[in-house]
Amino acid sequence: MFFAVAVLVHNADHLRRGGASVSAEVFWLGSAAVLTEVALVALVFMRHPLAALAAAVGGADLAVGYLFVHFTPPRPWLSDSFLGNDASLLSVSAASLETLTALLLSLGGVLVIHENRTLAGSHTSLPFTIVLRHPVVCMTMVGNTLMFVLTLAERSSWHAQ
Repeated sequence: MFFAVAVLVHNADHLRRGGASVSAEVFWLGSAAVLTEVALVALVFMRHPLAALAAAVGGADLAVGYLFVHFTPPRPWLSDSFLGNDASLLSVSAASLETLTALLLSLGGVLVIHENRTLAGSHTSLPFTIVLRHPVVCMTMVGNTLMFVLTLAERSSWHAQ
């Protein structure tokens, strides 16, 4: 749940900063990451047998990506660095929160795998149609879709000028 909220907070900060505040490659990489973020939240709330493995691997992968893009020195490719520039405290906090919760999601997945002593859980998952109605899953999907559309529209209008 905390990861889902952190994702929304971080993506809302990108929207606040403006659609043109990042390069095209960072925008599209981040947009692809949103698909992973939403999928992880849905798998966890579905109680899917592979949710722990997905959380362990996906959470770690996302955390490394957030660290690489936001917390390494600026470079000409895949960079929205907060180092060495005048990044706002809100932006740094939002990215830090998302990175921390991705690491915690990964750790949670590892702990579940260790506890179950298997990569796949043995329980039956909830139907996807039921999970779609869960408030956290719905908020994650709808919120990120809305922010993506608004940011894409802003980027398009910025490039049209």
